[in-house]
Amino acid sequence: MRIDKKTLTTPTLYLPSHVVSLIVDSASKTTGHTDIGYYAAQYVNNQALHPQFQQHLASSEGLTDFLDSLISFQHLQGSHFKLWFEYLNGELRICHQSSLKATDKSYEHANEFTTFLIIKLLKDQLGASWQPSYLAFDHQSVPKAKIVGQTANKKVFYGAECSYIPVSLNVADLQPFKRHPDQRLGCAMARVKSVVDTFWQEEHFGIDFVAHLFGVSERTLQRLFIQHNTSFRDYFNQKKIEKSMLLLQQGHSIQEVAEKLNYSDPSNFSRAMKKHLKQTPTQYLKSLSLAS
Repeated sequence: MRIDKKTLTTPTLYLPSHVVSLIVDSASKTTGHTDIGYYAAQYVNNQALHPQFQQHLASSEGLTDFLDSLISFQHLQGSHFKLWFEYLNGELRICHQSSLKATDKSYEHANEFTTFLIIKLLKDQLGASWQPSYLAFDHQSVPKAKIVGQTANKKVFYGAECSYIPVSLNVADLQPFKRHPDQRLGCAMARVKSVVDTFWQEEHFGIDFVAHLFGVSERTLQRLFIQHNTSFRDYFNQKKIEKSMLLLQQGHSIQEVAEKLNYSDPSNFSRAMKKHLKQTPTQYLKSLSLAS
């Protein structure tokens, strides 16, 4: 079957993203273009989205609802599509990861395709003239003029921990999520965890913030955690310990980690890590040195 521009721009066409990846890779080899992932996102448009996923995103009412739909219904894209959020200091990072191996020649194109597909979706919410201040990709590459030109500050970083699109966001502006009657049964805890995983590093983050976003009482939220054999506090502290382990592995001192994660002093950090990991930070660092 011959696939041309007319075929790709057919509104009723649905191309699973792994099929798009094969097409993009073939087009890159044929044309010699290294930024074919960017151009593919312009031509394929939303046809790479599952029809139901596209419908939920199109019916979103504001940025908050759009972000909730993006996370809540990404499962419709299949297991090869992974997307999550990270938030720090007024910047929301929409992170994504391809299921392709980093050594695959299509990996770079897939990253760029997904990035610009998400940017097009964001423009529907933030305005056609909106541009991310910069872009980050986890693959290594030489700067590509067309891609650099799509950023407000003309900056693109390669070799990042993950590929992501930054969006300036004030958490005080977030409105309660709209309730979707056809959301998957049992997905409530997954949605709550995605919010905690995204915003837990905010200085004044707490259960009241999460309850506000879901439009429920704090007691209702606590009951949900209890049903899953944990508590809000334990899950929140688990995120802090996971982050502290990563920071210690990266060479940060115990004092620095305690400050970064808002522990009042290193001794409180030590007690928290001992409770959740059965090791103090000093013991954990020792175990790392022995393992190496």
